Amino acid sequence: MRKIILLMAALISPPLAWADADADIAYREAVMKVVGGHMKAMGTILKGQVHTADLAYHANSMRDVSLLVPQIFPAGSGEGKTAALAAIWDEPVEFKLAMDLYVKAAAAMADAVAGPKVAGAVASPAMADVNMMARVGPAIQALGKSCKGCHDDYKSDD
Repeated sequence: MRKIILLMAALISPPLAWADADADIAYREAVMKVVGGHMKAMGTILKGQVHTADLAYHANSMRDVSLLVPQIFPAGSGEGKTAALAAIWDEPVEFKLAMDLYVKAAAAMADAVAGPKVAGAVASPAMADVNMMARVGPAIQALGKSCKGCHDDYKSDD
């Protein structure tokens, strides 16, 4: 009886492992679509100077979701239909450095949109917009560069 149970467990385990990898891949793709959506929205806002009041929402959301991104590449989730390259798992130190750069760039973008903190002062939205482009331009460029760096090294073009 014990042999039958072990045999059944062995036969069932590979499909379950695939199911977990597929779920990890689906979740990763969904999170990365959120990242891409916020990045595209911020770029559209900054290029067209439309919906500028929404920029803080997208920057803060990007900062928040960036904290999830390093966790969405668990071991074993490179198998199956995914654009994630094996280099993610083959070069964990380098990948972690790239993820750290992205998380810091996303936080810097949110900080740039928020503007300088002045003790005891309450800035009006109009006052915050005066130097916003000077602050936000370099921040979104750094964020875009961090995204591109990962895509170049760790994402398949297929």
